[in-house]
Amino acid sequence: MKIAPECIQCIFDVRAKEITSASLSDHEKILKLKSFLDYYSQIVTPDTSTTLLSWQAFRKVKELMGSEDPYTSFKTRSHQVAVELLSVIEREIKEKIGFERFHYAVKASIAANLVDPGTPSGIQPEALGEKIRGLRLAIDESEKLYMRLLQSSKVTFLLDNCGEALLDTLLIREIKRMGVELKIVVKGKPYQNDITYKEALEYGFNSLGEVVSTGSDFPGVIPGYVSEEAVKALEWADVIISKGMANYEAFLLKPPSKPVFIMLVAKCEVIARAVGVQKGEAVAFFLQGSPDLKKLF
Repeated sequence: MKIAPECIQCIFDVRAKEITSASLSDHEKILKLKSFLDYYSQIVTPDTSTTLLSWQAFRKVKELMGSEDPYTSFKTRSHQVAVELLSVIEREIKEKIGFERFHYAVKASIAANLVDPGTPSGIQPEALGEKIRGLRLAIDESEKLYMRLLQSSKVTFLLDNCGEALLDTLLIREIKRMGVELKIVVKGKPYQNDITYKEALEYGFNSLGEVVSTGSDFPGVIPGYVSEEAVKALEWADVIISKGMANYEAFLLKPPSKPVFIMLVAKCEVIARAVGVQKGEAVAFFLQGSPDLKKLF
């Protein structure tokens, strides 16, 4: 989506925190922050997008830190917490039937989206269990999705964060129970705490469907920035299910021709305004077109 003034500060704050949280001396942190600030001031323009700016800024942080994956330990911890939660939530889902069962899996998947160090309001993974049970959807088109899936044969599912992705398997399994073939799209290279192709294979996602790599660390699926295979996975599907704000923002720039079902928590005011809810509220809805934005890529 097109940049808003608040986005510039937010993206900078997150990237600066990635530097200040590193195991470096204060002197080294200050020098790296200065280098980042110099770079950031050059790439901020009124015509950029949140997708492009976040990506460019994160790549610079990786370069400055000399680390291809600064979130390795956070992703590992998130996955460990999700493993502990998975069996508990799985038991709760199995107590339900039909749409109620499907709906609970949707809510578990969305609540898991709250684990996100890339936003100021993201929670720590240990707080996730309580959030799942108490989640209320401000916009809830889950039943529309359920009915559409009953008439579909092919679904492409865009994963988001590590840990969260493991709880997405609950929904993915419910979709598979409906006789639907799945493609699962993941990052080819590390971007924040998003699950990568390597991690998806390690965690067994290939047993649920064909795992498709974007081939890059770009935060969304936009032709020219990701693999042709990832683009074709969107074209192949009857329905696309998209997790998280970054995928949503990218789809506002370049919406696919196929129906897209958005699942996210509006963790900032800008996204909340775009969706039409309050900050912090969870939503599940079909994307209805996109704003008439000038070409940004």
